[in-house]
Amino acid sequence: MLSAQTTRSEIEDKIRNNETLSAEDVTYLYDVADINWLGGLSREIADGISGNHVSFVSNLILNYTNICNVRCKFCAFYRTGSESDAYTMTEDQVVQEIAKFYDAFDIRQLLIQGGVNPSLPPEYYFSLFARIRKEFPKIGIHGLSTSEISFIAKKAKLSVKDLLIELRRSGLETIPGAGAEIFDSAVRKKLGRPINSGREWLSIMEEAHKLGIRTSSTMMFGHVESSKDKADHLLSILELQKKYHGFLSFTPWNFEPGNTQLEREGLVLERTGGLDVVRNIAIARLVFRSDLPVIQSSWLTNGISMGQLAIMYGANDWGGTIYDEKVIPATGKQVGNLRKEIIIGAVQQLGMVPVERDNLYRTVKIYD
Repeated sequence: MLSAQTTRSEIEDKIRNNETLSAEDVTYLYDVADINWLGGLSREIADGISGNHVSFVSNLILNYTNICNVRCKFCAFYRTGSESDAYTMTEDQVVQEIAKFYDAFDIRQLLIQGGVNPSLPPEYYFSLFARIRKEFPKIGIHGLSTSEISFIAKKAKLSVKDLLIELRRSGLETIPGAGAEIFDSAVRKKLGRPINSGREWLSIMEEAHKLGIRTSSTMMFGHVESSKDKADHLLSILELQKKYHGFLSFTPWNFEPGNTQLEREGLVLERTGGLDVVRNIAIARLVFRSDLPVIQSSWLTNGISMGQLAIMYGANDWGGTIYDEKVIPATGKQVGNLRKEIIIGAVQQLGMVPVERDNLYRTVKIYD
């Protein structure tokens, strides 16, 4: 017990002196640290960053295709292209889908991503993004995973840098953190990802940050990873953030095993619990602090009550509204739709102030 207390004291001193935690420190937070201590310290830090304000965005998730040639073992959404439910949306279909929600719900962010679809030419994305920007000027396009970007660049015979320049010219505003999972190569092999894809994620994000394109960051936990793997993952994101400050937010999200190959192979039989969810939120806050000030609640896979609990454990952004999302329901877990009135009420129940933002985290309205 004395050793644990000493370690806890040392970590608190590092945090209050704004020192970077070591991998050993972070592993201790995962394996040993008391959850109530974590929650109290992480909320204290969040209060110092954003006070009692909790932001959210009027968001629309649009999964334009479910055809993918990567075939991750943790994904229940992808199709090879031969199945009866495989699909790819045309440009007109995408525009029609956005139009159903744009004015009615004052949509400010479009999270658009799908699979790595080998049949789509690069021009599909250039034309689509340009049209979205023209027809829906208030929307910030938050688009494409690093896997999609890597594949499109190869197909276009462009460097990642030149592709990003072209995508930005077409209307891309920011890049989501999808595809980060866990960076460790051995873990990625077990997940069915190319072993170098973790390094590729960091490389593509660095290219984006060099160009001034802001991005999100994520971590998927609750599968085959260790505490050390998670610690290394967080510190890799922090290292890149200190170089360019290009990450807008961080979201830890727990793996949903339903209908996935990992479940069928018996590698992951059940989803991780609520304590693990808030532990990951709290640890992210203690690692990133003001270097990466926005931590999202990851409510999508955990429900509104867990979203509220995540706020109490150091998150300060709810994330976005949800209308007809398709990836999580493919696992068998239904998330339904979430309008902003529900988010506002959930935040106010905590005695906190909801702040509607846009895709670049600029304030749209304060609900005080």
